[in-house]
Amino acid sequence: MSGGVDSSVAALILKKDYNVIGVSLQVFDYSPYQDCDLKGVCCSPEDVYDARKVADSLNIPFYVLNYRDRFKKAVIDDFLSEYIKGRTPNPCVICNEKIKFGEMLNFASSVGADYVATGHYAIIEKYGSEYILKKGIDTKKDQSYFLYRLNQERLSKILFPLGKMKKEDVKKIARDNDLKVHDKRESHEICFVPNNDYPSFIEENIKGDFGGRVVDTNGRILGRHKGIFKYTIGQRRGLNISSDRPLYVVDIDAERREIIVGDNADLYHTEFITESNNLINKEMLFEKDIPIKVKIRYMSDEIECRLNRIDEDRLLVKTNRPIRAITRGQSAVFYNGDIVLGGGIIKEILR
Repeated sequence: MSGGVDSSVAALILKKDYNVIGVSLQVFDYSPYQDCDLKGVCCSPEDVYDARKVADSLNIPFYVLNYRDRFKKAVIDDFLSEYIKGRTPNPCVICNEKIKFGEMLNFASSVGADYVATGHYAIIEKYGSEYILKKGIDTKKDQSYFLYRLNQERLSKILFPLGKMKKEDVKKIARDNDLKVHDKRESHEICFVPNNDYPSFIEENIKGDFGGRVVDTNGRILGRHKGIFKYTIGQRRGLNISSDRPLYVVDIDAERREIIVGDNADLYHTEFITESNNLINKEMLFEKDIPIKVKIRYMSDEIECRLNRIDEDRLLVKTNRPIRAITRGQSAVFYNGDIVLGGGIIKEILR
């Protein structure tokens, strides 16, 4: 229970048919950020307090688990390492895999619980012997992109009671049942960067000289930067270089500590390689007659593509039209209609 309306209503719904235990996670020490507004941050102390109040009103047991060390090792350390490598990670994807549906499933098993349930907007269905992950019906709230790393075993032990509901209906249920969180502001920021200042957070946690050169696509030096982690692919503002035309970050070379800039046209590509792939439904993924689309970030459009297996760990993705700002470290998620077939981490863009 995150202390928000979604997990609160999920608990309320499930209470009708299950013995429900409420659990909140402490994943980060917020004491250094007492001057920050934490209302848009997931898993803050206020959220834990709200979750406890909801659990009390539902008359269900409630526990708080201290997962700070596990979260740091699995999520924060990965976040820092990826940015230093010139990649742009998605910590919510890793948190879902390692913590919410990793450590939490282990905890559920240890206390004899059959399932872990959350307020995610996604659907799990069983067809024959296989489980299928599908988009939530509320297209504005669908969170299936962040869940693609769930495998068959985990899907069999997870419940998403809100997957077939609209957000406004969830809020109405909360209001009708006098849940005090019915109008609570949603969390959007990364939970361990309360002020949403990634570069400062990285500098605070990793010491060193990360400066280097800003060069164009021909290698001509245009200026200097103070850290590759301060830049993302497609960025135009804040480059601090002079040019007679608009320039964008088109690549990041971590080994040489170089930011490469170029024209907007240099950001478009049709082929890239993914690694660390999780294939939920392998047979469907490689059937020739099944149309597949790929999504390279949460808010991006789905683009038709073809997949070729390079080896056990890597896939070659070829899209039917160029995609702008494909970014190493982000997740590429594959869909067939509303079914999530799997996905992987973008390793390399073929130019």
